[in-house]
Amino acid sequence: QALRLVRAGTAATCLLNGITSGAMGLPPVVPPSCFSAAEDAMHQRGLQGWFSYLLFDHTQDLFCVQGYTPAEWIFASVLIVMSILSTATCLCTAFIFLRRRLKRCWRGGHVAHAREMCEHPAITAIIPCYLPNEQEIIEETVGWIMREVEWPGKLDVFVVYNTPEDLPKIEQSLVDMQASTSWPEGRAFRVMRVAESRSKAANLNAALKAVGDQYVVIYDADHHPDRESLLLLWEKMQRRNVDCVQGSYYMRNLSQNQFGCSPCAFPFIARIIDAEFFTDWFLMKLVTRTFFLGSGYFSGSNALWKKDVLASREFSVTAQTEDVDMAIQQLLDGRRIEFCAESRSGELAPINCAGMWKQRLRWTIGWDETSLKHSGAFTSSGTLNCRARCGLVWTFLVRWAMTVLTVGTVFVGFPLTTVWPLDDQHWGKLITYLGRWCFMMGCVPWLLATYEAMLQIPHRGRQGVVQVLFVFLVASPFGFAGFFLYNFLLQVTSCWKLSTGRVRGWEVTKRAAPAARDKRRGAQTFNGLHAPGLSAPALRRPTAATLPVALDHAFICNARARRMMIFALTPLDDSPGSRASAA
Repeated sequence: QALRLVRAGTAATCLLNGITSGAMGLPPVVPPSCFSAAEDAMHQRGLQGWFSYLLFDHTQDLFCVQGYTPAEWIFASVLIVMSILSTATCLCTAFIFLRRRLKRCWRGGHVAHAREMCEHPAITAIIPCYLPNEQEIIEETVGWIMREVEWPGKLDVFVVYNTPEDLPKIEQSLVDMQASTSWPEGRAFRVMRVAESRSKAANLNAALKAVGDQYVVIYDADHHPDRESLLLLWEKMQRRNVDCVQGSYYMRNLSQNQFGCSPCAFPFIARIIDAEFFTDWFLMKLVTRTFFLGSGYFSGSNALWKKDVLASREFSVTAQTEDVDMAIQQLLDGRRIEFCAESRSGELAPINCAGMWKQRLRWTIGWDETSLKHSGAFTSSGTLNCRARCGLVWTFLVRWAMTVLTVGTVFVGFPLTTVWPLDDQHWGKLITYLGRWCFMMGCVPWLLATYEAMLQIPHRGRQGVVQVLFVFLVASPFGFAGFFLYNFLLQVTSCWKLSTGRVRGWEVTKRAAPAARDKRRGAQTFNGLHAPGLSAPALRRPTAATLPVALDHAFICNARARRMMIFALTPLDDSPGSRASAA
């Protein structure tokens, strides 16, 4: 607005001079800084036009040279800061990208090395669960981790849940699963209801007191880790000698949720979040870890911890984001945390835009309240070195100033360039070159994220090809501007709620049952095959009596069920009846 007023004032001055001269019968007064041709005015600018631009006087058809005003100097200063930051981001993302390529050429994959390691200690997978919200998915998650996650050593699954009211059917089913002794590779399942719990944090605190293993891995109730994910977490923990390794996430319900409002709704909100997560985990989080914070941080799920280290602090039962609060406590204690983007785990995206807004608002409020809560400790307490303290200040506090700078650059500067094009004549060389430089530097992470997505296609096959398109859109400058506007609205809402005391209790993210799940009462599953009428213990390990029924159901199910036939056809015991049924 200041720029508009200054430029309007200059034009009004020229207009007033012309009117005054005409009223007195004199020829119009031509200011010494005005010229009839734009080329002449361009050549007459001081300091080669670095700090001046041209204004066109419509009353006299003259081009006038105008030096930078205070408002334009402020805008140029913002662009200078953003140019430095965008250049640093460009160089850092390029370094992360090239380092990953060199590491793979030099070391190869880490999965084979993890399998060959001589030590594979006992690990407990803790799954905190709010049962009313996740009763439709918890059994599936337990079965997935039990049967799909590879771990040569002992792996137990421990579900700790809370519920405000009794849910006899699902609770009895969990008890039956606990009594089963037919889990593969001698794995065991435990379940515990935390009666006094009202949050995920309280569930985790209770679980840590009940676990005896030296290592724990935490999964949310909707997470389906990749088969080799735990091996990758363990390999990096041993290779880097750290206290925690945090894996990455991706969306697994890519066609189940809706973006937009009915009837103009499309099932791709999960793909947008999936592309955002990919760019964040494979590039931006590693930039923060390598060049700013000097360490990773705990993100709540798919994380392997040394149990004694994690239990040395308690999860905050009042925090909106107990994971961020725990991460800051551990970092202040000098604990070492690393990221491992290659260790992936699929989670469920919110079912619609309203669910996404509530989830992201809780995250934003959690980051803000946790940052304010521990801000004094960033510089005064803990056992951190100078770099770690500066990294905490940068990651958790400077982000607010960066938000303001980005608003000034993107949502003030860009609209102005639609009125006055970004060129030497309208803005002078300084602002023109800075604006172009910011845009070019912003394109580098965009292109690198897209190329990284192309290289990661083998991980997800056909879905990886679709992911490349959405990464291309989300990581582009226009996708960045859209996501930044969304996050800015979240930030404003968070500040308003915190300043007015309107923050409510911990809100859960509503989960939708997987689309392929049979919702009929009494339906049970065997390795993902639905078999109504069979009891859960019988289906977990087919016998001579139950195997034919499961196989018959597999044939009439879907393609995924038929592909899983090879597991069902494997003889499960040496009895003649079992071998005959398999045949």
